[in-house]
Amino acid sequence: MFKYVLIILAVLSLVTVVFMGVRGSISRKPPIVIFDDMDDQPKYKNQAGSNFFPDGRQMRLPPAGTVPFGREVSAPDKSLLVDDAAQFQLQRMPVEVTMELLERGQRLYTTYCSVCHGGFGNGNGITVQYGQAPPANYHGDRLRQAPDGYIYQVITEGKGLMGPYGPSIRPADRWAIVAYVRALQRAGSGSIEDVPENRRSELATTQPSGTL
Repeated sequence: MFKYVLIILAVLSLVTVVFMGVRGSISRKPPIVIFDDMDDQPKYKNQAGSNFFPDGRQMRLPPAGTVPFGREVSAPDKSLLVDDAAQFQLQRMPVEVTMELLERGQRLYTTYCSVCHGGFGNGNGITVQYGQAPPANYHGDRLRQAPDGYIYQVITEGKGLMGPYGPSIRPADRWAIVAYVRALQRAGSGSIEDVPENRRSELATTQPSGTL
């Protein structure tokens, strides 16, 4: 008797598994769902209405005085209002190149760019060592002669295998990266004559391994 009970349970289990695995045929009727696995989640969509709020909108305005994370409270970030398309045509950066700008560009370049382009911009980042096609070398004549706006555009929209960084990097920070790329290019073709005489003694007699 117990054997027959086990057989019946095994058959029922098999039928249940088969039934659960059948997705059904094409139909215009709503499917019969036993285990939805969270396929249908109740939620509000953008621009949808809502009876929960008096104004009937589900998208809420930020509270008065709210400041976006990472922005200055006392001075709004005017760079967010810059028309990126207009910047693509610029021959020169529309910002003053200062040491602070270069240091900020170095930090951002190290975070976003060096993994592919390398620390010195010669296209030998860590991704290349793992099989990715080499990215652009900043020290070639094409990019050395390219307008500043072109480099800004590539950062914004991406090119080839490089994805767009416009959604991740603010316009002002993109110009900081452009400034640092120009500094790398200048360093790559620099000579001792570019260094003031009173500072030349500070230079090492030999270049560190891997420098340009």
